Amino acid sequence: MAEVLSQNEIDVLLSAVSDGKVAAAEPPAKTAPEVSSSQYRLYDLTSEEKIVKGKLVAFKGIHERFATVYRMSLGQALKKTITLKVTQTEFVKFGDYIHQLDKPVNLTLFENEELKANMLFVSRSTFAYSLVDAYFGGAERAYKKPGQSEAFTSIENEVVRKFIQVAIKDLEQAWQLNYPMKFRYQRAETNGAFVSSIQPTESVAVVKCEVDIENLKGELDIVIQLHPLDSIAHALSVNITGQIPGEEEAWKNHWLKELMDMDFEVRGLLGQAEKSLKELRQLKVGDVLILAQDAVSPIPLLIQDVPKFKGMIGVFRGNNAVRLTKDLSKEKEESKDGK
Repeated sequence: MAEVLSQNEIDVLLSAVSDGKVAAAEPPAKTAPEVSSSQYRLYDLTSEEKIVKGKLVAFKGIHERFATVYRMSLGQALKKTITLKVTQTEFVKFGDYIHQLDKPVNLTLFENEELKANMLFVSRSTFAYSLVDAYFGGAERAYKKPGQSEAFTSIENEVVRKFIQVAIKDLEQAWQLNYPMKFRYQRAETNGAFVSSIQPTESVAVVKCEVDIENLKGELDIVIQLHPLDSIAHALSVNITGQIPGEEEAWKNHWLKELMDMDFEVRGLLGQAEKSLKELRQLKVGDVLILAQDAVSPIPLLIQDVPKFKGMIGVFRGNNAVRLTKDLSKEKEESKDGK
């Protein structure tokens, strides 16, 4: 059991404390509760990412449209199955972005003269090697590992230039729904230090794209100078979704061309007759079958078993032929209009 003080002992102790012979115990100091590193996050006061993202809402739609159009362009040029998607968009200082690029790299500079906006297509080594391999009919595997050389060969640069110029045109189409842009190709560099049109301290948007060319994979970045876009902020504050103008017409022309190259069965119906099974069984060699068709009347011309024309039977250059006299499809349209 705990030892209990008597009343006399308590009185002596209180007297000693009041006289200062015994120091009174101080209350324990309050300590701040320990906070683990998982309960807080670092915040960069100099970061403008949230502000910029709010102004450039349209970037998502623009570059998703670009991915769709450029995927079609690459597929038609390489005759391969292409997958192209935008993986992320970052807002960083241009100098920080350039310093983290691995060599070799192709930096294609182009600009919009109206806004004085400079942009880059950054072809990383994986994308360039995949393009070259697919273009020349390789074994569907990158023939060179990134980092093995400081610069691309002249052939590799030429192949990249060919496809990046197509990408510039496709990016123009992707911008049309938000703000009509005309881009002008400037030059290509292999060293970021020679890109003087964008200062290292300037903020840029880096749109990262991942390209799959069947079994080959590559990375393609779009770098956009942000300051010149302030004048068209109203056009970039809303994400517009829809079909690119001219894309519908392009598809129409494509399928029209495909249809024009297709083969169709065309046959002329000389005549027909309806008979019962009993009458058919009674037929014998030498019997005459009367058709419900006059020999001098136009016969129907069927395309894939659908009546489309009428024509007269005749001979042309020694061959049996039919001269078209009536378009049945127009006749049906006129009858509908009459109703």
